[in-house]
Amino acid sequence: MTVSYSNKTKVIIYIKLVMNMNSSTFKTIFGLFLYSILITQVNAQEMRTVHGKTMGNKYKVSWTAEKITPAHMANIRAQIETRLESVNQSMSTWREDSAISQINQTPKNTPITISRDMKYVMTEALRIAELTNHTLDVTVAPLVNLWGFGPDGKATEVPTQKAIDNAKQYVGIQHIKIENNQLTKTIDGLEIDLSSIAKGFGVDVIADVMELNGIHNYLVDIGGELRIKGLNAEQQAWKVGIDKPFAYSTGQMEIINPGNAAVATSGDYRKYFEKNGHHFSHLIDPRSGRPVAHTVVSATVIEKYSMTADALATAFMVLSVEESLAIANEHQIPIMIIEDKFGKLITHHSESFKKYIKE
Repeated sequence: MTVSYSNKTKVIIYIKLVMNMNSSTFKTIFGLFLYSILITQVNAQEMRTVHGKTMGNKYKVSWTAEKITPAHMANIRAQIETRLESVNQSMSTWREDSAISQINQTPKNTPITISRDMKYVMTEALRIAELTNHTLDVTVAPLVNLWGFGPDGKATEVPTQKAIDNAKQYVGIQHIKIENNQLTKTIDGLEIDLSSIAKGFGVDVIADVMELNGIHNYLVDIGGELRIKGLNAEQQAWKVGIDKPFAYSTGQMEIINPGNAAVATSGDYRKYFEKNGHHFSHLIDPRSGRPVAHTVVSATVIEKYSMTADALATAFMVLSVEESLAIANEHQIPIMIIEDKFGKLITHHSESFKKYIKE
């Protein structure tokens, strides 16, 4: 038989039970009891959440705070929406009037003044391109569009080799120059696509909003790209589960403790088409001009910023397992790769990733 009492009644009954104990025992037990009640009640009130839509994905922000008014909650959400709208208006190729669309329509050798955000993201994209043997290339848009994965088409057909070779003429970060606050394209027809890094940057700008509001225990999520800091409502470090690719099964491959960091995962199972029994991923290898066609199905990266983790995860999807691990181990980049070996999922970790795995 179970009897339910209110919290107030429980405290009164408990006091009566322990009043007959000696002073030191009473103080110890009663102090621990009240502490447990306090923590339970505070934790029940601490978790706050706002959510919405951005960049074709859902975003969710969870954080802990002792006290916050509904007006302050609404204000934080408004700040988040304003910053995300700014990112979209700057970097979305799906908007004809965005800054990136205007850059793509500008003739060669015409310097274009860019925003601080655009310069920041472009500079990081160029750095990661050099780090990953140009497998992260934000000028890959002509190839993405050719294969039907861009805003102008639907992926259904395999282009000819001639069409691929023609599109490759307009691909290459060497055709971009950034000096001061200006960007210049050195060839006509070059288009920039920031989809491999902009979502991660969106996560980072939300984290900035949280910090500016004095919030230092939070989890930001845009479509599975994360930025984490501090503790959750149970006063424990946030834990992150790395899911199995849903095309294979459900459940989690690993649970990690990333600490104060960003976590991003890229996979070829998220967007693709099939033709004549062949699987064509939306992830294009700029070197060949074709969708990646190896055994890697997922790459997860832990980095300081989500922007960097997002871009690296994309690059490591294009590279082979051996190439990715070599780069990751050389530069101490924590990565986890899931590989499909004849229908069996195999995980690979860089040396610096292993410390994050929850035992």
